This record gives sequence, structure tokens and C-alpha cells, in this order.
Amino acid sequence: MSRLRIRLDNSVARRFARFQPRLVFVGLLLGLGALIVAGRAMHLQVLQHGHLSQIAQRQTQRTIRLDGQRGAILDREGRALALSVRADSVYAHPQRVEDPARTAFRLARVLEVDAGRLERNLRSDRAFIWVKRQISPLEAEQVEALDLPGIGMTDEHKRVYPSRELASALLGFTGVDGEGLEGLEYAFNTYLKGAEGYRLIDRDALGRTVLRGSGRTPTKGGSVRLSIDAEIQYHAEHVLASAVERHEAEQGVAIVMHTPTGQILAMAHAPRFNPNNYRAYGKETFFNRAITSGFEPGSTMKVLTAAVALEEKLVKPDTLFFCENGEWKHFDSVIHDTSPHGWLGLSGIIRVSSNICAAKLGLMIPKALFREYLRRFGFGERLGVFTGPDGKRLAGEAEGYLLPEENWTPVDHAAISFGHGILVSPLQMVTAVNAIASGGVLLKPVLTLEMRSPDGQILLNRTRQVAHRVLSWETANAMRGFMTAVVGKEGTGSAAAIPGFSVAGKTGTTEVYDIQARGYSKTRHIASFAGFVPAEQPQLTILVMVESPKKGRYGGDVAAPVFREIGQHALNLMGVWPEDRVRRINPAGAAPKVATRQDAPAPLPRQTP
Repeated sequence: MSRLRIRLDNSVARRFARFQPRLVFVGLLLGLGALIVAGRAMHLQVLQHGHLSQIAQRQTQRTIRLDGQRGAILDREGRALALSVRADSVYAHPQRVEDPARTAFRLARVLEVDAGRLERNLRSDRAFIWVKRQISPLEAEQVEALDLPGIGMTDEHKRVYPSRELASALLGFTGVDGEGLEGLEYAFNTYLKGAEGYRLIDRDALGRTVLRGSGRTPTKGGSVRLSIDAEIQYHAEHVLASAVERHEAEQGVAIVMHTPTGQILAMAHAPRFNPNNYRAYGKETFFNRAITSGFEPGSTMKVLTAAVALEEKLVKPDTLFFCENGEWKHFDSVIHDTSPHGWLGLSGIIRVSSNICAAKLGLMIPKALFREYLRRFGFGERLGVFTGPDGKRLAGEAEGYLLPEENWTPVDHAAISFGHGILVSPLQMVTAVNAIASGGVLLKPVLTLEMRSPDGQILLNRTRQVAHRVLSWETANAMRGFMTAVVGKEGTGSAAAIPGFSVAGKTGTTEVYDIQARGYSKTRHIASFAGFVPAEQPQLTILVMVESPKKGRYGGDVAAPVFREIGQHALNLMGVWPEDRVRRINPAGAAPKVATRQDAPAPLPRQTP
């Protein structure tokens, strides 16, 4: 029995010895496979984890970009001119829409969108689509009441202009994505827009999508407070629009500046547009012509020509010039006056607006000196009204065009003297006239009083910016007297007179240059008036321009009455009383005194800190 067991054991041992290499081989294969699997798992889960996670997220997640709440644009009193409010936006998960045709039809009736295009989008394999963004509260209620599968709403912010057309060309507008497209919205876009956020959309294994609450919350942008007074702006726009309609003109511009500080109280345009619905208007309506366009100033330039000649002591106030009885041949050009005149002094030249005598006056000034004075008046360069806290230029501002003096021909020299052959923006022109009103000092125009960061930190604070002195006080005071005569009974600007106040100003009538005809148009022209009030202690400097009026031609007939209505209303709002009323209240002599070199600029009433 023992021998048999020994033989069996030996047999098993021999068989196991023969099978052992196979077992080792199989074990090695299994070990190698396990090692490969472990290595692959390590490669995928450790080394490729980030890359594969991104692929998975792209396949299962989508991101909705949410714009930050845009900061407000305010007038000088803190009244909102542009602000952002909460608005619902409608989205869809096409895979969850049960009946695309019926859903598109019902949404199109409520949201006024194209039903066919919406149906095609709802039948697509996209995970997410916008149906309509920034809808009205009524539309949001109606969409919610429909309770359509696959349709949802999320919060966004919509830009709103509560005063509709008010200051529209100045403010501009934003697109649906919250980016500034025109005007101040574009110029100050970096400071107004907030930091964008996002929300995530998940898609499960069955392709169903769910909007998650996770993501990043958008933040609010900074705010801008303008020097504009909404009440003065509204009235200026109303008066200007009425004049444009009455005279059947193409367009008009009016700028109201606070004389002592250079702050712009109104910048009116006609025609206007509603930035809440800007797509309904032509692009030409969006241009801020007060800042971004140039024109030939015409006869308003004569006050500057006379001021330069007087400042350089080339003439005296009583120096006489012969005005050639209305026609004067100068080289190969003939200069005309609207009516014949003989001998005139400076006051008469300004009062009757003689082109011939203004040309003779300008020809006395050396070309280089004349051009330098015009540059110091602010022509041929940007005034910096669109600048940020760091001093960088934020948007386009017209430089105008000032011919280099070496290129001035005798005809150019004469033409520039009465406002032809030079391009200036309305803002440049009112700034130059304001230099006379402020005693010879050029003040930079101020449009932005304050800019604040989202946390309320003041980034910019402007009140009064002195550029340099252009004229002596004596010259400016003499020009004040000449310009006051323009608004007298025998002057060209008598229609600008404001009862109870002395007004200084100058009319302008400029033919528009026709590029195609290579000459000045006989049918299109610009009627303008620039001046300040009260003449003795100026508070307002106002420029009015009306382009291509069909009824009426001259600045004294078309633009001067607009000056009167705007000035009278603005003085009343500012609490500036007529001189005769002041004398009745205080016979001892509390009427506005004549400005002196020592007088400090008067603060603007009702300005908030």
C-alpha cells in the first residue's frame, strides 16, 4: 500500500513538473496584463486627468455668458440719463422641446420673433439657444404662463434710457451684449461695463440638459456724472427741434456752456433718436455733430480776427476801414458783403458783419501769428473732452482743419479772416467765444464732472480747467462791447436780445462747400449765432447752428431766436435775474457789475458735490 502511494506521488510530481512552466507563463501574462491595466489607469486618471476632464466638460456642459450690470450715467444733479435694470431673457433646450412647431408658433406670438427661424433652431441638435434676450416684464409673464417644455428664463440686465430721446446723440447706446456702441456709452465703455459672469448647463447621459445655479455672478460697473443739466438740455432740444422743423432744415446743434467754469450744461441735436429703440433709426442720426464734425464757422470768426488784430495793437478800436461799397476784388477772387458799406471801425465791422473789412483786417496779421492765435483759441487740435482718469483719449473728437501757414495764399488768408477755408467743431467754436466771455482765458470744456469705480471710489473729479490766456483782459472787454452792439437794434443779431439782460454775440451765415461741384453751394448753408449773457458778467455762452434751412437764410433770422429762447430759460433755472428787476429790488445798485480782472468766476448754481 505504501509502495502504491509512493508511485502515485511520483507520478503527480512528474506531471506537475511538466505543467509548472505553463503555470508560470500564465501567471506572467496575468501579471503583465494587470500591470498594463494599472499603467493605463494611472495614465488616464493621473497624467491625462485634466485633458480628459476638459473633453468631458465640453461634451456635457455649456456656459451662458452673463454681462455685468452697467454703471449709470447721471446728469449734474444725479438724475439718471442711462441705467441698467433687471430683465428676463428666454432660452431653450432644443432636445427637451416636445413640439418645435407649436412651441415656435406660441413664442413668436408673444415675443414678436420670426416663427420659422425659431422652429429651425428648436429642431437643431444644439444644447442651448437664446430665444429672445432682455424682454419686457409683460412678455416675461406671458412666456411663464405658456409653461412650455424646454423653455426657460434667466436674469440679465437691460440698458434703459428713462428720458428717451434726451441727449441721445451725446449718450449713444449699447448693444444687447452690454457693449457701448456709440456716444458716451462707447467712450466710457471700459469704466461703465461690469465684469461678466456665467452660468453652467449640464447634459446627462440621455442628452437632457439642466441649467445649474453654479457659476460666477457678474459685477456692477462704475458710474459717470456729467456736467449736463437735464432741464436745460430738454428745453434746448425742444427749442432747437422746433426751429429745424419751422425752417425746414436738415439738422441743428446747440451747445450751452457755463461761462465761468467751461462746464457744458446742454448739448442738443436735432433730429433726435430714441436709444431704447436705436435700430429704428438711420446711422446718420447717431453722430454727435457737436464734437465729431467740422464746419466752416463763417462770420462768427470775425470776432476772433478783430480780437487778434486788437491784441497785437495792429489797430485801435476807432481805426477805420473802407468796405468798398459791398464788392472788392482780391487777387483772383471777389469778396462780397450782403449790403454795401463805406468806412467802418471795428465796432461797425462786427455789427454789420462785413466780409470785406474783416478780410482787410485779417490781412494785417502775419500768417504765422494769425495761425498761432487760432491754435491758441483751440482750433486744429482736440480739446480733450473725451479723456479718462489716466488722461488717455477714449473716443473720437474732431480736430478740425487749420491750413499750415506756409500754404496760405493771399486768398486763403483773406477767407480765413471771415470764417472760410477753416474747419472747426461746434464745441471748438463755443470754447473760443467763451474765451472772450471769460476775460481772455481759454477754459477747457468740461463734460464729465465725476467718474466713480464700482465700489464708489472717485476716479476723476473735474470742475474748472484753465488751458491758457489767449487775450488780455482789455482786449476781451473791448470785444465784449463790440459784440453787444451786434444784438442792438441796428445789429445783425437783434433777434437774440433777451429782455432784461445785455447780450453779446455774433451771427454767422456760411455757404456749405459742395465737393462734387468743387465750389460753394448756392442752396445749402449754415445759419449760426454764438454769444454770451449777461454781457457784463457772463454766465452762459451759447452756440446755435442750423444747417440748410429752406425757410430763412441768415444766422440772425434762424439761429438768433433759438439763442434767445434757450438763454432766457436757462438763466431762469439758474436763478439769474434780469438787471432791471435787481435794480428795483435793491436801488442801491445790486445789478451785475462790469467784470474786472480781479473777479473770481461765479460758481454754477444748483451744482451738487
